[in-house]
Amino acid sequence: MAKTRNIMQRKENIFGAVFIAPYVLAFIIFTGIPFICSMLFSFLNITYITRLDNLKFIGFDNFIKMFKSAEVMAALGRTCIYSLVYVPVIMVLGFMLAVLLNKGVYFKNTIRGMVFLPYVSNMVAVAVVFKLLLGQNGPLYTICTMLGVANPPLLLLDTTWALPTVSLIAVWKGIGLNMITYLGALQNVPAELEEAAQIDGANKWQRIRNVVIPMVSPTTFFLIISSIITSLQNFTVIQSLTEGGPGQSTTVMAISIVRTAFAKNQTGYASAQAMVMFVIVMIITIIQWRGQKKWVNY
Repeated sequence: MAKTRNIMQRKENIFGAVFIAPYVLAFIIFTGIPFICSMLFSFLNITYITRLDNLKFIGFDNFIKMFKSAEVMAALGRTCIYSLVYVPVIMVLGFMLAVLLNKGVYFKNTIRGMVFLPYVSNMVAVAVVFKLLLGQNGPLYTICTMLGVANPPLLLLDTTWALPTVSLIAVWKGIGLNMITYLGALQNVPAELEEAAQIDGANKWQRIRNVVIPMVSPTTFFLIISSIITSLQNFTVIQSLTEGGPGQSTTVMAISIVRTAFAKNQTGYASAQAMVMFVIVMIITIIQWRGQKKWVNY
């Protein structure tokens, strides 16, 4: 019997390895190898036109240059602002929508589909729509003019409002995933716990705060980490909407890295910026993993 069990276990392990092998291979080729190359490049003076015999190990010079650059530091600051707008808004609104659509709403399945639809939409198409909506001939500008506003805002062309506007557009596009994930968690909250709290006299908000939020804390932990990482991977949304403008007002680190690598051809310098972003993400993730013991309930 034990021998048969070992044979079956060995077959399961082989089948498991066969199924996971394509993903592992693709991950190594398209993520692992580029990451290692980028880490090595960050310590070299490499550019697209550098001959191999002219390559030099320059240590931390690229990193020192980065931290001395006012332009790069400003881009890093804009990245932080973008994340500080994106993460709290998408977390709070995603949870609120999930609570509202979990029960007690007419046409809730239709509304769920409508909220989730932007998440699977093409970002370039979304950018075209919002450029039309927020442009000088768009509905927002026209309505403000009709209401007597002297200088209606052109949100994507204003150096003050462009970055938060882009962040909120990204929230609108991505909130469907958070909502669906929270919905799955809410449907696993035991109904008897809410009923017991209701019998004890707790109102709706008290039940959400003391019962629902602690019960979905593992989902919240997962979504916070994924939302932070998503907020730092903001190249597509910004490039599609503003291309880093007006001026440098939406030039975040992702835009700076791509420009440095492909416009200025400074591969090593761009790799150093990418490595700093990787370290920042790792530090944030480690802090959250350490802190989860205090507020996540499994």
